[in-house]
Amino acid sequence: MNSRPKIVLKREGETGVILLNNPPENYIEQPGFIDIEELQKFVGNGIKALVIGGAGRHFSAGAGREAMKESIKDINRFHTQLIEGNRLLNYIDELDIPVIAAISGVCFGAGLEIALACDIRICEENSLFAFPEINHKLFPGLGGTQRLAELTGKATAMELVLGGDMIAASKAKELGIIDEVIPKRKAIEHAVNMAGKLTENRPLKVINAVMQSISNYEKLTVEEAMKKEADMFAKLAQKAFEIEEPDDD
Repeated sequence: MNSRPKIVLKREGETGVILLNNPPENYIEQPGFIDIEELQKFVGNGIKALVIGGAGRHFSAGAGREAMKESIKDINRFHTQLIEGNRLLNYIDELDIPVIAAISGVCFGAGLEIALACDIRICEENSLFAFPEINHKLFPGLGGTQRLAELTGKATAMELVLGGDMIAASKAKELGIIDEVIPKRKAIEHAVNMAGKLTENRPLKVINAVMQSISNYEKLTVEEAMKKEADMFAKLAQKAFEIEEPDDD
């Protein structure tokens, strides 16, 4: 894990697109697959939604095993890289714009952890999912166990992580891991179109408020979340109904 895989950043209107581009299987060579400051700068440039996908046939087959073996030789550095990777996925998870994972082909290990950090996950009908780490005497180390359990419940998360089995797109949707299954070779296009429908002609402040309000119900008590929501609504309403003072003639 000495170098980041190649990352493609591009814009589709007001939607930002991140493509994992380490062919053929888009292995994640470093937990912090993109520099967080670079991502912050990219998102901060008027981006209203973010799509994360894989270049080519696959989303990502997970961590590169050989690169990991090399990196573990310096265990302190490796631990720091894991912390950086967790910080990156937490940042993505907490973004106050919609983040959509556009999944094709295999989505394994660290690749699945990236997808789980997104708000919405769509996949092509031939996609496959797994946490195979257990077969190498490991387990997901970038928050995947917790995010999976939030979606599927404790028992199913235990079965998937300890079992290490592959599941198909239809099963992933049944378990709540995937939100929508679409035809082959349509993931990126579908995700970008979805992002546009969610955000087009929507002020960024309103998008931010919606995302924050939804997130608050997961993090705060009902009373605290409703107070925050009322505060945000009042500020937006004041702006929305603001009347310009007439010019003095």
